Amino acid sequence: MTVLVEQHISGLELNASFAEAKAWVEHAQMDSLIITSEGRLIGLLDAQFLFDTRFDQEFNRLEDYINAYPEEIEQGAYIRLHDHIFSAAEAFSHELNDHLPVVDHDHNYVGIRTRNDVLEELCEFLNMSQKGTVIDVLLPSDEPLISEIIRLVETEGIHVQTITVQQPNLEEEHRKLTIKFDSEEVSNAISTLERFGYTVYTPHRDLQRDIDFHERANELIRLLDL
Repeated sequence: MTVLVEQHISGLELNASFAEAKAWVEHAQMDSLIITSEGRLIGLLDAQFLFDTRFDQEFNRLEDYINAYPEEIEQGAYIRLHDHIFSAAEAFSHELNDHLPVVDHDHNYVGIRTRNDVLEELCEFLNMSQKGTVIDVLLPSDEPLISEIIRLVETEGIHVQTITVQQPNLEEEHRKLTIKFDSEEVSNAISTLERFGYTVYTPHRDLQRDIDFHERANELIRLLDL
């Protein structure tokens, strides 16, 4: 699966002037500026600050404004270059922005990902026509870290084909995360999940054909609020 990182939007360096910041926004057509320092990502800055007359009158550079108002910078909103698609989706689920910066392992800014691109990739990943072995994992009542569950599974060398969510019925308290693997041997993955406190069920093989994967895929997308 090809990960689409748009590289035509450069970061805006800290030494940028007011005019350069305005030109960046006009070129990028985004609601937040991507602030960098020598190529490394600093964070996002709401473009509304450009209407703050203090910037043009009291501060000569972007860095001066940020030093005076550090709370204006959002530092935790980014995606790592090799993040799993669910990590990218979870990042967008916490953001109103339709774009997020992408960084490499040294936190250098390399481009952006858009919400629509991530949603399309997620839908491709959720192709339910593939064959495989299925398990159900009960999700905790608090916000589930789906990418963490995938990471635990794939540390056992097992590839996750698809993953979906089923809402609880009246008799249940927890959502079910349904994972489909490309391998028949999934005992190590189950043991790892149980070791970290997850409850795992293996549907009977005859029942696996009847699971409504498409509805569960839609439920997962609703859960991620994409």
